Amino acid sequence: MRGAGAILISCVTGLVGSTNAGADAGAPPLSRATILADLGYAYPIGAAETGTDTRDVSFGLVPLSLIGTYDLARDWSANARLSYALNIPTLCASAPDCESSVGHDVGISIGVGRTLPRRWHLTARLGLDVGWEWLTTKLSDAGVASSRSWGGPFARLEIFADLKPSGPWSLGPAIGIDAGFFSHFDLDTPAGQTGGSTSTAIHAWPIVSFRVGRRL
Repeated sequence: MRGAGAILISCVTGLVGSTNAGADAGAPPLSRATILADLGYAYPIGAAETGTDTRDVSFGLVPLSLIGTYDLARDWSANARLSYALNIPTLCASAPDCESSVGHDVGISIGVGRTLPRRWHLTARLGLDVGWEWLTTKLSDAGVASSRSWGGPFARLEIFADLKPSGPWSLGPAIGIDAGFFSHFDLDTPAGQTGGSTSTAIHAWPIVSFRVGRRL
């Protein structure tokens, strides 16, 4: 009886092990692609043009970004990002004028990322992007509106602290900085439109955001 019981236990254990192995083998592997979104705040530093101060036309940006990453070999990844941000105006005297003076900033960039060794129950991901930025500021005074837009290249350095490094989900804060210069401008006023090259100056946006994403 003892011998028969041992044989029965061995058979059941082998069957369960085979079933689990089959289930694991049948589970679809996680994709290399991840989609993330984040929302944050960016503070203005520097100048849009020589002789100006970005803080004269902006209290800051509220950026919403959509990010796609694709895993490469050895903890490296390729990144692509599309950002749209509301620009908080400074020069407005009334609530309706302030509402009409809200501008925007749009950025498109590509880059690379590196996953750092896990520490303190989180995984840090370092990213470097390069791209193009378009900033539009508006001024409305008693219903009369004008706008000024700039465009030029920028680079972004950031670090993302992933609080859920295992599984398909990513979640956590990110800090970074965008730095660049504007190469041209467009001015639209009730008197007409003009544009051209700018006297370039360096501007930057230190950014704090919260990010969530999922591996496909």
